[in-house]
Amino acid sequence: MLDKDAVQKKVLAEVANITDEAVLSAIKPLIVPPRCEMRGWDYGEPEQEFPCWIFLDHVPSNTCIAYCEHGFGPSDPWGLLAIAGEYLRMGMDCGWFSNLEDAFRESMAWDRDNPPDYEVS
Repeated sequence: MLDKDAVQKKVLAEVANITDEAVLSAIKPLIVPPRCEMRGWDYGEPEQEFPCWIFLDHVPSNTCIAYCEHGFGPSDPWGLLAIAGEYLRMGMDCGWFSNLEDAFRESMAWDRDNPPDYEVS
């Protein structure tokens, strides 16, 4: 199982891969120390939950970005989740991405346009 340090290393490695300065300047202030929350998974056994490591909070939109090796991971381990409220499950596949930059660009924390040739991988 992952621990806080391992998640922090994964996050820093993903941030190091981002070359767009606007994305970097928007994402860095939102990064928080990783915290693990068990989140419900709707596509398996009843009441099934997986550990989701939340490392980015966007409080104005009540959303966060998490890393999870289960559920939609390992192919799409970067997910958009709610911070609080009634929607605290892992959600659908359209909210999970193969890399942090894609997750951030699809989040409510990113309020700019993406380049015309940008495609979520």
